[in-house]
Amino acid sequence: MTTPIHVLPPEVADAIAAGEVIERPASVVKELVENAIDAEARRISIDVRGAGRTSIRVSDDGEGIPGDELPLAFVRHATSKVTVLGDLDAITSLGFRGEALASIAAVSEVECSSAGARIHIRAGEVIDHGAGPLLTGLTVEVRDLFANVPARLKFLKSDATEVAAIKDVVIAFALLHPHVRFQLTIDGRAAVGSTGDGDRRRAFASVHGAAVGEEMLEIVGMPLVTGMVSQPRLSRGSRDGMVLAVNGRPISSRPLAYALEDCYQGRLERGRHPVAAIDIGIDPSLVDVNVHPAKREVRFREESAVFGALQRAVRAALGASEPIHYRPPQPSTTVAAARGHESQLVVHTATALPLEEGGSSARVAGVAMLRPIGQVGPGYLVAEGPQGLVLVDQHAAHERVLYNRLLERLRTGLGVSQPLLIPQAVDVEPSLIAAAADHRADLATLGLEYEEFGPRSLRITAVPVEMPAGRATAAVQETLAALSETRGDGAMHKAAAALACHSAVRFGDVLDAAEQRKLLADLEVAEESVTCPHGRPTRLIVEWQELTRHFRRNY
Repeated sequence: MTTPIHVLPPEVADAIAAGEVIERPASVVKELVENAIDAEARRISIDVRGAGRTSIRVSDDGEGIPGDELPLAFVRHATSKVTVLGDLDAITSLGFRGEALASIAAVSEVECSSAGARIHIRAGEVIDHGAGPLLTGLTVEVRDLFANVPARLKFLKSDATEVAAIKDVVIAFALLHPHVRFQLTIDGRAAVGSTGDGDRRRAFASVHGAAVGEEMLEIVGMPLVTGMVSQPRLSRGSRDGMVLAVNGRPISSRPLAYALEDCYQGRLERGRHPVAAIDIGIDPSLVDVNVHPAKREVRFREESAVFGALQRAVRAALGASEPIHYRPPQPSTTVAAARGHESQLVVHTATALPLEEGGSSARVAGVAMLRPIGQVGPGYLVAEGPQGLVLVDQHAAHERVLYNRLLERLRTGLGVSQPLLIPQAVDVEPSLIAAAADHRADLATLGLEYEEFGPRSLRITAVPVEMPAGRATAAVQETLAALSETRGDGAMHKAAAALACHSAVRFGDVLDAAEQRKLLADLEVAEESVTCPHGRPTRLIVEWQELTRHFRRNY
């Protein structure tokens, strides 16, 4: 028999609505911190017990809630941030729906104190409302989360996972709002803390460690984008270190995450990801923040413009990237594991080697600053520089030089190729035949020319002037594979990287003195010469100061 249509009881409706907003303990922390920031708090303390299941207590020094309005604050869709429909088109606060407190109270026991008043609510029902401590700001304590909805409770992850999610929330807000002092304690132990002095670098140092703070690059001079991004020599094995926000609101956005990582193409090895905190300040009328129950996603009116602004800002900051310097291992320079997966960070701490604009190494009166000494090992060049001994990976360095050269040909349309005396045939997969047909003109500009030679074969007729003829077949297969796997503007960049790799001197090739000088001179003037196109470092600097200290010549 079909159950008649009926209106759900309030407690059932509230529990359903709460499920959309409050998914886990970290959701409680997020909503309460957002309310504190909206109230212009400058100090926010979060105390978590039992991974958030037992209790979550958030205190702030913000404006608080008038005592007589406390009961109303826990009524669904009661808010001070939106009055009329038009307000939804210009939302400047982090919260606005009036759902957070009601949703939290529907699935837990809550005590809230503000302005000398106190209210006690259990499962959405007011238990007590009366006088309370006269404290600055607002204090909310949430106990026994999901006790009245055990189905939600059993779907929570392990304590370690839930604690990590809470830390992620607090860290994101601490990096995006460096003017606010955050203090997170887990079961009585300090877990995350920031200074709240407005210095974003110190905020990074507080939550990730001093070594990470030193490796961050400030985004400056950009009208829409603020924040910091990591130097390429600082990376992580996951995307957990990437914090993206719009008008101070942390968001999840695949297009913007791609825009950020695309800026590191050729600077980081595959599988490595940058550390960043980027806030996009945009006219509230140009972004819709009301498209996701938990406000994690937003919709831009002009997404391509935001995408471009982020990339311009990040690429400008990366212009100050520095080469890797050698430092002997020291306990004080180890990056502390502020979070469970912090060991994925890779940092090479060092003093900066000054670089001119455009990424080229310093020169004096047009004379190269690196003096070649020789070649050692299977493929390293040794040179003397103004700051110390420089070890250069000859293949990675030549790759970078040739990659830049190929990109310049692609920009100007002036390709240079060498015809093969005997054209070479290569068998390829059907998908690569399609890529060959789609990109024939661009590859010809890079110097690679071919023609179809049957349904599954190509005949190579010319290669870039730098490429040995014997590498043509392997170069074509890898280049077409890169094109078939990549879409958009990055496809030709990956093709250029593949051609540069097959054209460069090999690791193990013997270079004479003239070739060494030429390679070092080309590397010095190459843009973005810190890494090869695949993100591997091109050189390592051992400073004179380090040598002096090692050989005890400093006294």
